[in-house]
Amino acid sequence: MATFHLALIQLQVSSIKSDNLTQACGLIQEAAIRRAKVGSLPECFNSPYGMKYFPEYAEKIPGESTQKLSEVAKIAAYISLDVPFLKKMLENCIIPIQCLELMERYS
Repeated sequence: MATFHLALIQLQVSSIKSDNLTQACGLIQEAAIRRAKVGSLPECFNSPYGMKYFPEYAEKIPGESTQKLSEVAKIAAYISLDVPFLKKMLENCIIPIQCLELMERYS
């Protein structure tokens, strides 16, 4: 049986998106060092949680968050998934092919 490491990442977010992205990317890299092949971030990892914040923090795809996640995924060799937006991410090709292969293999 193959071993598969999954990182479920939690982080304390602030009102500063760039700080949240930096923290999330650092945790993704740390998870990769610990052999995680896939990481999952919280739904609102780059902003405070709540519908009132959505207009201020919303981004087009590609945007700042998808760009940063794509960069760290190349370095860490896996992608960090924001589960509610997985379908949109797949449609916009920001997941490295290795991750798609892993998801296929283990699903």
